[in-house]
Amino acid sequence: MNSERHLLIPKIESGIVIDHVPAGLGAGILELLRSYAGLDDAQITLGLNYDSNKLGRKDMLKIIAPELPKKVLAHLSILASGVTIKRVDNYRVQGKYSLQPPDHIEGLARCINPNCISNHERQASARFTRLGETSHKFRCAYCERVFELDELDIVLP
Repeated sequence: MNSERHLLIPKIESGIVIDHVPAGLGAGILELLRSYAGLDDAQITLGLNYDSNKLGRKDMLKIIAPELPKKVLAHLSILASGVTIKRVDNYRVQGKYSLQPPDHIEGLARCINPNCISNHERQASARFTRLGETSHKFRCAYCERVFELDELDIVLP
């Protein structure tokens, strides 16, 4: 077997790379990106199940778009906190950062408590507050139940 590494996803001249996506979440992120106007016709390359020193296995997305809207980044921070966002220009990474969970979530997720008023009242948009700076637990503003970040039901635009 040849020990040379091959580039499986082509480099992009200019755009955004979403890296260090836990294996299996790439397709969900693609669905999220496609649901936003302005990104629905962007060229996106999706790679699944790549080897990763950091995660073991990872997914990766490359998007030919100048930037990701703030609401997309907020959605991504809920769906896949810890992913790395890289801005690429002239085939080189010009900046990168890791997405962390937000302190407050409003209108981007539904409460999974079926008795929560936010699921029955049209004007009551679900709101959550993070329980601590490093916590992945969120409290619903209406029913006050506490949920792990990955338990929240993501709402697509």
